[in-house]
Amino acid sequence: MDASTQSTELTGSFTAAAWDRIAAVMAEIEVLPLLTRLSDGTLPPEVFRHYILQDALYLKHYARCLAIVAAKAPDNAQVLRFLGSAQKAITVEQGLHAGFLTQFGISSEDVSAAEPSPSCFAYTNFLLATAYHSSYAVALSAILPCFWIYWHVGEAIKSRPAIEGNAFQAWINTYGDPQFAAGAREVIALTDIAARAASPAERSQMMDVFVRASQYEWMFWDSAWRLEAWPV
Repeated sequence: MDASTQSTELTGSFTAAAWDRIAAVMAEIEVLPLLTRLSDGTLPPEVFRHYILQDALYLKHYARCLAIVAAKAPDNAQVLRFLGSAQKAITVEQGLHAGFLTQFGISSEDVSAAEPSPSCFAYTNFLLATAYHSSYAVALSAILPCFWIYWHVGEAIKSRPAIEGNAFQAWINTYGDPQFAAGAREVIALTDIAARAASPAERSQMMDVFVRASQYEWMFWDSAWRLEAWPV
């Protein structure tokens, strides 16, 4: 089951409505140069190095967001379920980063010295602020796009004919992997559970942060393609 099929099967749910709401954003994400060039193996190495460094910085903060969201879950069952899905995603991504940092000659010192780009800084601070100051349901909606959009993109790229010698094949394999998909499906399900218990005002907030985080996903990839740096 791919991410698009999953959204179809969720018809009538909060997450189905949220996925429909970001259709225009997804259309722009699917044609981003970074992703199309990664897919066919022609992405310039310096762009990928910039991207993977920024992604390592992002993941450090995202992991903390997941921990905060888990702590706000209303019962132990949801705490454990959420932590399990989050652990799957983080373990998969950390393994991917370790391989690419070696492959592209990025040292641990490079990672330590790296600074977040404006887009990375804005996105991670949005997520942290939402996780700290919002309800469980709203915070969950903010962290969902990262799971779901990466799953969707990974599945879409994986379905294309493989390019022999593609230096980025491990990235494609990671986000098209059943283990990552399972984690994403869990978070989607938890978000729908939370939405059913939420008030109308809270559901409106859930939708707002879902859309904003999806826009930040586009910004993150676009900024990496442009080798975004602080202008002053």
